[in-house]
Amino acid sequence: MVGDRKGFELLNMILSEGSLEILEVAKDDEPKHFTDFRELVNSRTGKVFSPNTISTRLKELVDAGALERIIAKTKREREVVGYKITPAGLRALEISYRYEEELQTALETER
Repeated sequence: MVGDRKGFELLNMILSEGSLEILEVAKDDEPKHFTDFRELVNSRTGKVFSPNTISTRLKELVDAGALERIIAKTKREREVVGYKITPAGLRALEISYRYEEELQTALETER
């Protein structure tokens, strides 16, 4: 249902600092590890996201179905956690691109 509380919470989560940046890194469909995200820079502040923020966003994106948490084995048979973007995550990223373009167009039109 459009406009319901759960949908609004999902939108807020996707627009939370770091979510779109994480999806952008994961969009190549290769499994990513926490270390792949630790140098992410906040486009608004120019600062690197804290490990706590990245960890929180990864959990939220997994819970939302935008990322899949996978367990992989290293060459030394050690288990490591990885993250892979889901079709829903790719769709959310595509929608965010269109949303950004529409907002930019709307704001430029109002000038």
